[in-house]
Amino acid sequence: MDPRKRTHLVHELMQEAHLMMGTLEKAMECERSEERHPARHGTPHPRGLYSLEDEHKAWGKILRALTEMQTDLEQIEQAEHQRIER
Repeated sequence: MDPRKRTHLVHELMQEAHLMMGTLEKAMECERSEERHPARHGTPHPRGLYSLEDEHKAWGKILRALTEMQTDLEQIEQAEHQRIER
């Protein structure tokens, strides 16, 4: 695979991770707001196994891994470019 294509794919995945984290942050804000101001007619939503915070942390791990991958791919691309020049 072309080095630029690899870097581009990782960059797209990083953008997706940023979008997911932003969306989850907004959802967590709404969740906290609902906890402070519960609906009068509804029942509170129990916090079960699914946690927005846990999902946000997972996307953060993914983003860190992708950032590391991007750095490694850039180093590989530079090394390949140097070999071609020689």
